[in-house]
Order: sequence, then structure tokens, then C-alpha cells
Amino acid sequence: KPHILYVVMDDQGYGDIGYTQQSNDIKTPFLDSLAAEGMILNRHYSAWLCTPTRASIMSGKYPIDLGIQHDVFSTNTDECLNEKELLLPEVVRHNGYATHLVGKWHLGYARWSCMPCKRGFDSAYGYVNGKTGYTDHIVGNYYDFYDCQTTKKDGFTWNILTQDAGIYSLYLYNRRVKQIIENHDPEQPLFLYLAMQSVHSSYYAPEKYYTCHDTKRCTMQAMLNAAEDLLQDTMGYFQKAGMWNNTLMVYHADNGAPPRNFTSNGFLRGYKASLWEGGVRTVGFLYSVNETIQSAKGQTDCYVHVSDWYRTIITASGGWDAYVNTTGLSPPTELDSIDQTGLLSDNSTCARDQIMLHIDPVKRVAGYFKGKYKLLIGDQDSTASCESSAYYPLDEGSIDFDIIQLFDIYADPYEESDISDDYPDIVKELKEDVIEYLSHQVPLQCQLPTVDGSYPNSKVPYYLPFDFRNFAPETVGRMFL
Repeated sequence: KPHILYVVMDDQGYGDIGYTQQSNDIKTPFLDSLAAEGMILNRHYSAWLCTPTRASIMSGKYPIDLGIQHDVFSTNTDECLNEKELLLPEVVRHNGYATHLVGKWHLGYARWSCMPCKRGFDSAYGYVNGKTGYTDHIVGNYYDFYDCQTTKKDGFTWNILTQDAGIYSLYLYNRRVKQIIENHDPEQPLFLYLAMQSVHSSYYAPEKYYTCHDTKRCTMQAMLNAAEDLLQDTMGYFQKAGMWNNTLMVYHADNGAPPRNFTSNGFLRGYKASLWEGGVRTVGFLYSVNETIQSAKGQTDCYVHVSDWYRTIITASGGWDAYVNTTGLSPPTELDSIDQTGLLSDNSTCARDQIMLHIDPVKRVAGYFKGKYKLLIGDQDSTASCESSAYYPLDEGSIDFDIIQLFDIYADPYEESDISDDYPDIVKELKEDVIEYLSHQVPLQCQLPTVDGSYPNSKVPYYLPFDFRNFAPETVGRMFL
């Protein structure tokens, strides 16, 4: 069984990596070399925001099936990736893998049962919110940097890493990755989910990573230099342990870049939080030096949706037999994930010909791919926000069918020519498909109640106020639960 290194970049746009040739002001030589020697995924699609993407990775489902149609999980709410979902690390752990998370979680902390070490990870290290400071590790007015473990000896433990305040987070992730690999038995397969903080705001990197200072893109280049350092060191740790020759690396971004002049989507239209290509078409590639694991190289134009990594990694890790035999349960049946392991040996035979990209009943928009066509429904510039007391229908009333656009996404990747008037039959066919998916929606988690007077949720009291150094020693440190 191969070791699996799964890298998810945060907010890296299509113009924030060299190999896409979508910008001339960013250089990523290490990532470019891996992509050139691996399999570039030209049609890799994520959700428009990070929580929906991460939920799809972990559950194998579209966000509409999870109640995450509109926004990311907020602080101080009851939002959580539902505990009834069987998550990816739970399955691969049944296949004998050690499972570790380094970096960002952002799938809820309303209950301890929402936490990564309760959802299949042997350990997790990093932060639970959508962002935190790169050096102070503060989000809002609270400190968000932790580790957790699940062991036979101690059960579930949670440790607030107050001693790491003031240390650049990528240095901390580097140290943690090194510890995991050095302490790991190479004979046991390893699943390392490296959910990068880079290149999300706030935009920062240590001075040594800067090659220029005159534009915001200089800061982005510095952040990418730091990220490449971490990834190159990670590869070195695998090599030193004798594990790299039996490793499959999956790399992609969680969504497109935001419109802040630091990041870039190149020539793609739109930004993060939109259904235009700039919001959802993401950089991605597969890499392995072992041709037994990955014999196909080059590029593919096959559709890959982020939910597909669920089935793909489960298949690569040994399939469902161990889970079924151990638990007596059947695999989930209502999955949107499609097994893409075929791309490891053949980059021309596509497993997927359609993607239900998204449905948002708050903005009343939807996006759908079928064949070479992309259908956009509703006002793509809507700025509507979720209101806890509002009524959002989950049927045909949930999107605005009066506004429809159709694009030949292969011939027109920059979405410049709406051809809906020229192909009414195609519009009708794709619209009927979308209507069928409307029935899959579940109620919006963004309408769950806020926990008044508590940040974060008092049910999970692991945060510390930013002035934690003034608290008594017994209020910080390790909690056994």
C-alpha cells in the first residue's frame, strides 16, 4: 500500500503557480518540477470556498448534501460536518494506515465529536478556524493553535500550544511533519493530510523569503517560497525515511484566489466565492516516482471534482473490505465521489462527464458541467448573505432560473461568450439535470444558532483569550477527555 501525502493549498489562484503560465510574476520551481514529472489536472474543480471543499474531501459528497451550500463555517456557531458522515481518514485507518493532519481543519468545533481526532485522525496539529495569525496564532481575540491525539493509552487528548506563540507557523508545521515521519514505522502505510495555511490572509512571510518588496505580489512570492520550503523539506523527510519511493502525492488548492491583489487567478474570470472559473477551477496535480503507483504522466483534461479524492484515496489505500469486515457495516451508498485511480495509469479515459458544481439557495445561484458545457444559473454577482430567520426553499424556488448563461468551457475557458441563445436544447437538458439535484439539498448549516456570550462555543472550551499569558497556569495546557 502506498503512503499518501495529500496537500491542500489555501486560496492559491490559477495564476499563483508557474506551470499554468497564467502570470509572469510568480515562480514556483519546486512545484513546477513535481507537476511536470507527474500528472497535471487541467480540469480540477473545487467548491467556491474552503469549508465546502474540505467537507467534500472528507465525506465524498457535494456541499449541497451536507448543508454547506452557502458559506464557510463561522466562529461561535453550532456548525459541524455532521457526525453521521463516514470520513476519509476513518476508512483508511481501517486499511492499516496511520493518519495525521497538519494545518487547517475548518470543519466545525461545536462538539468534541466534531474534532479531527474524533473523526479518524490519530493526531492533528494546527488550527480549527478558517484562518489564524502566522506568528501570533490569534483569530479574532482568541488563540487558535493546538494538537490532539487519539491513543490506546490516553484516549483523546487536546493540548493548547501556548509555547508556540510568536513562532512562524510554517516552521512549526515543518517541525511537526518531521516528527511524524521520524517516529513512523516505514512498514506501516502513512496518510498525511497537509492542509496548508499558505497562502491565505493575513499575507505574511519572514523577510528571508522575499526577493522583492515593491508590490503585493512580492509578498505572495515570499509566501510561496516559504510554502515550497516546507513541501521540499517534507519530501526530504520521506526520502530519508525510505518512504518517498512508495508515496503518492495529491496536490490542489481549496478554491480560487480572492480579489485582493496579492493572489491571482490569471486570465480566469471571477474570484473565490463565485462560480466563475476563477472561483472553482483550481491548480492540481498527482505525483509519484513509483511507476507501479502512477505510470501515466503528462496532463489530462478529464474532469476531476474535489469529492473524487474520497473514493480515489480509499481505493489506493486498499478499498472497503477491511472497513466492512471490521465494522460489519456497508460502505456509504449516496456518494458523489467518483474513483479517479484510472488516471494513475491512463490520462485519456475519463471517469466523470458531469459535475454538480454548486447550488446556493441564499444567492439563488447554481453551476453545472456536462460534457464541454457549463451552465450558470442566477445572478452571479449576488452578495446575499445567510440570515438565521429567513426561509430558503430547497426546491425549484431555491435558484433564479430567469438568469441563465451557457459556455463551451473547453473552447471558451475565460467565459467570454454566453451561447445560451444558440443552444436552447442544451440549456434545457442541463437545466433538467440541475432540477434533479435540487432535491438532494439539506437545510443550511449557516442558519444554525450562534452561541451568545461565548467565543468560541462554550461546549468546546479549548481556546484561550489572546492575553492568556496573564491567566493562571492551571487554565492552560493539556486536557484529557
